[in-house]
Parts: sequence; structure tokens; C-alpha cells
Amino acid sequence: MKAIILHNMGGARNENELKEFLYNMFKDKRIISSPLRHILAPIIANTRYKKVWKNYEKIGGSKIYEITQNLVSKMQKYTDYEVTYVMRYTKPFLKDIIHKYNEIILLPMYPHYSFTTYESAIDDLKKSNFKGKVSIVKPFFKENEFNKIIVENILKEIKNPKEYNLIFSAHGIPKKLIQKGDKYYSHIKKHIEILSTMVEFKSINLAFQSRFGKSEWLKPYLEDTLKQFKNENVVIYPLSFMIDNSETDLELSIEYRNIAKEIGINKYKVIKCPNDDEKIAKFLVRIANESRNPKS
Repeated sequence: MKAIILHNMGGARNENELKEFLYNMFKDKRIISSPLRHILAPIIANTRYKKVWKNYEKIGGSKIYEITQNLVSKMQKYTDYEVTYVMRYTKPFLKDIIHKYNEIILLPMYPHYSFTTYESAIDDLKKSNFKGKVSIVKPFFKENEFNKIIVENILKEIKNPKEYNLIFSAHGIPKKLIQKGDKYYSHIKKHIEILSTMVEFKSINLAFQSRFGKSEWLKPYLEDTLKQFKNENVVIYPLSFMIDNSETDLELSIEYRNIAKEIGINKYKVIKCPNDDEKIAKFLVRIANESRNPKS
């Protein structure tokens, strides 16, 4: 059997799933490099999950599973490979499904490379000890078809772009990871350069969201960028994500909306991720097929 396997982080539909997510995420060496993660992971998970779940309840839990299943069903129409999905930090896990196949195409659902996302997905593959044939889809932020889909999604929602300041909001990572060779920041910057040639807004900006801990993360932080646009209109595009999740449905659409209101921003809009759009389904099948015979 052959399969295209979408690989994402996961999400929480209930308290127990959130506890599992937090435990597995903080146990990942790509998230916390110190061996102390094996001690910290259960402490963080057990002490934080109930408090964090109260925020998740505002959005009714993560919709990432439902959207991903819809995407899988749409992709299946365009390929003879079985299309399925796994999550890094919540079930279904790669190790539990991969061995029923003799050939797989692993498709990490991250347009940009990072130790914390793409490389973590590769770690997951290595740990599975899969002996069959493997192809891996590389980061795809430069793909013209993908970027056209992003631009179409933005312009469907914003009919008068020159009246809006566009902020590409990328998920933050600690700055020290860039100093260790993570290509994430350079990929994000290049992606915005590409997209900036395809749209015209009042201004086009980069900001980073979702940080924790005391170390310095990539800047500018989104809340600081928003402060520049008092009495103006802002539209946010979540650049790092393929599927809406707590960082978009909760953080961007609710928490940062409240910050924007306090700042005095006039209109604040958040664009949906590509999600299960028919065009993105076709695109993902195409790049999955091309990964089997990569260009030299």
C-alpha cells in the first residue's frame, strides 16, 4: 500500500487531549533542548492544561482534525495513493499507522523550514523505523501556485486593499535557534518578499506571535506592530499555518482582536488559512507527486 501522509502538530478537542498535547510538545527536543524536558514536560502539562483549556473553550476546542479530514477527503479525489494524516503531539501518531504501508510520501504541513516544525516531523519519521520507500515534501513557500491561493484568499475578504495595512503574522521561535542555523527567519522574509510583489496594500508588514518563556524571540512582536496602526485598518494573514488552529482561531481572532480594540485600531480582520480549499487539495497532491522525482 502507498500513502500520502499529512503531518501536523495536532490540537485539543477536550481537556485530556490538551494535557497530552502539552506533555508531548514540551518533551520534544526541538521545543526544549535540555534533558530536563523529561522532568519539565509532565510538570508543565499537569499544571497548565486546565487553565489553558478555559481559553480553548472560547473556540469550542481545536477544529484542526475536522478541517484536516475534509482536506484529506478532497485530496483523495486526485491521487491513487491513500491519503491520511498524523499529528506530532496528539493521536493519530505516525508510528501507529506507518507500518501498514510499503511506500509513503510524508508531507509536513509547514510552508517554511524550522527545527521546531519541519525537522521535528523528520524526527518523528526516523523514530518510526519505517523500512519502506520514503519521499518527503520539502518546504513549499516559493511555489507560485501556493502563493496565488494565499493572495486570492486575502483579496476575497479585502475588497479595498489600499485602505488596509497588511500584517503577515508568523509563529515566533526563540532567536537563539536562528543563531544555531534554523532557516525559518530567512524563509519567512523571502516569503513576504514574494507575496509583496503580488498584492498592493497601504503597507505590508511582518510580525511574530505565540511566544512563551523568558528568552528573546523573533521580533517584531505582533502586539508592538499593532500599536503603529491606531485609527487605521488592519488585516492579518497567518503566514506559518496551513490549517486554522488555536493560534489563529483563539490567539489572532480573539486575543489580538481585543488588543487591537484597546489600541484603537479601526477595523481588524483575520484571514483564514488555506484549510480544506479545493485548490489547496490539488496543490498538495501535486507537490506530493513531485517529491517522488525531485528536480535536481
